[in-house]
Amino acid sequence: MKKAIALSLASIGLLFLVIRGAYWWSNTPPRRPSDVSANGVFLWAGHLGLPAPKHGTWIECWDDSKSEANKCRLTEMDGTRAFEGTFLADTSRAAVPQSELEILSEQTSQSVDLWVRVNSDLVPLVFLRSGKVLIPSAAFEEGLAKLQHLRQIQGK
Repeated sequence: MKKAIALSLASIGLLFLVIRGAYWWSNTPPRRPSDVSANGVFLWAGHLGLPAPKHGTWIECWDDSKSEANKCRLTEMDGTRAFEGTFLADTSRAAVPQSELEILSEQTSQSVDLWVRVNSDLVPLVFLRSGKVLIPSAAFEEGLAKLQHLRQIQGK
């Protein structure tokens, strides 16, 4: 009887550890590709449940002093460059200083409804900790309309 209880408790403990390990693994970003800077963040694609491979895209933004604009780059998990382009701030269309380019990954990846099509690529609106939002210049009007709709829904 004691062996059966001990075996049951061990099984429950093992199951708990497996579930906890799977949860940890599924919420840990994949290894950063070598050409993605330390400022890059991982944008999770929708959750598929377990067991499923991780999927998503790395994004990084910087202040390009030559063009006096912000540039952002999307990089696939395998290091393939998916998109790179000029982004404008939602408020002033001016470049955001490098010190303010801290990307909020959860807000940026929150919904495909807040991504815009630039040529054949889907590109996100980039939410920053400062409260500003970077919008791809090639789809600025569409991105601004989506952002304004979101703010209306949220009552902001």
